[in-house]
Amino acid sequence: MRKFTLCTLVFALMCGQATAEKSPKTAFFLSLLVPGLGELYAGAKMRAVGFMGAEALTWTAYVSWRGKGNDIKEEFRAYADRHWQEARYSTWRDWNQIQPEPYYETHALPSKTEDTQQYYELIGKYHQFVYGWDDVTADFSTDNKNVPSSRRLDYETRRNDSNKYLKRASVVTGLTVLNHIASAIHASVYTRTLQKQTGPSFWIDITPVDGRGRSTVELKTRF
Repeated sequence: MRKFTLCTLVFALMCGQATAEKSPKTAFFLSLLVPGLGELYAGAKMRAVGFMGAEALTWTAYVSWRGKGNDIKEEFRAYADRHWQEARYSTWRDWNQIQPEPYYETHALPSKTEDTQQYYELIGKYHQFVYGWDDVTADFSTDNKNVPSSRRLDYETRRNDSNKYLKRASVVTGLTVLNHIASAIHASVYTRTLQKQTGPSFWIDITPVDGRGRSTVELKTRF
């Protein structure tokens, strides 16, 4: 038995080896698997190119944006490892806890291994952790919200850049799913339309019986 592959199916469709009677169900599932494949099966080659092109475009954008987002993520995390020190933050926290009116701490800092994503988000996003940055020169009595830190601002800029690309990649994933569904529905409807165009029909078939001019007349129908 010849091994079946997707490439074999595509080659068969392109060469016209599929049967003349097209199945809407088959067209639906082919396009659900690969957008445009159901259209190709039904003979709508230009429409197939459109859906396949959209699929290639969305996956190209996904790979590009996700790659950029992850590269920047590695970059800003390495930046934090160099310039944010948990020991500095802990020193401020110990001081804060013994104050008559301490700064209200809204978050507990997890360890890197416990929750990596949350760790790197908190140290840049919230004022509570500002004293951990190594460019801070303000004394502990300064309200955290008023403590300047260019390190923290640079860090947050890069973290936001990373999130921007990763969110774009996430949106593209949704568009890819929609392309599969749209192509599947279109292929099924298109194939069903072809069936209506080709049947049912009636015709008369005249078949010669012998050389004396006698023949048979049959009324034939196709549904």
